[in-house]
Amino acid sequence: MIQQSYQDWAGKLAQTQFPRWKELPTLGLYIDQVVTIVNDQLLAIGVEPLTKSMVNNYVKKKVIQAPVKKKYAVNQLVDLLLIGLFKTSFSIEEIRAGIAEVTVAAYPQKAYDQFVELLNARLAGRALQPLVDYQPSQQLELYAIDAVLTQLKATHLLRELHRQRSAAQVK
Repeated sequence: MIQQSYQDWAGKLAQTQFPRWKELPTLGLYIDQVVTIVNDQLLAIGVEPLTKSMVNNYVKKKVIQAPVKKKYAVNQLVDLLLIGLFKTSFSIEEIRAGIAEVTVAAYPQKAYDQFVELLNARLAGRALQPLVDYQPSQQLELYAIDAVLTQLKATHLLRELHRQRSAAQVK
C-alpha cells in the first residue's frame, strides 16, 4: 500500500515540468497572479506554497526586486519560483548566493533555462551526463536540486508510513 501510494506520487512528480523563461508571462503581473503561477509549480511537486505575505516580506527584505507600479516582471517570477523550490532545504541567503553565483557566468534567462533543463530531467528521472562533465555552477545546481528532491521524497514516504500506521491503529 505504501509502496503503491509512493509510486503514484513519484509518477506524478516525473510528469511535472517547470516552465522555461519564454513560457512564463512577460506582461506585468499582480501579486495574486504571481503567487498563483508559482504555487501551481510548487504544489505539483509537493512543496509548500508561497503566500502574498511571504512575497511582500521578500520585497521588504530586498530578497527580490520591488514590483514596478505593483506589477511583477518575469525575472521576479523566476526568483520566486527558485526561492519557493529551494526554501525547504536552504536559507534565503544561501538561495540568493546560489542565484548570484549561477548568473555570474550567464544572463538570467539562459541560466534559468539551463537550470530548468536540469530540474526537469531530474524530475523525470532521465539520465544525465556524469557530474564531472558539468561546469561548477551546474554541479551546484544539480546538488541543490538533488537535495530538494531527496528531502521531498523522504518527507512524502514518512507521511505515508505515518498514515499507514495510524490507519492500522484505528482498525
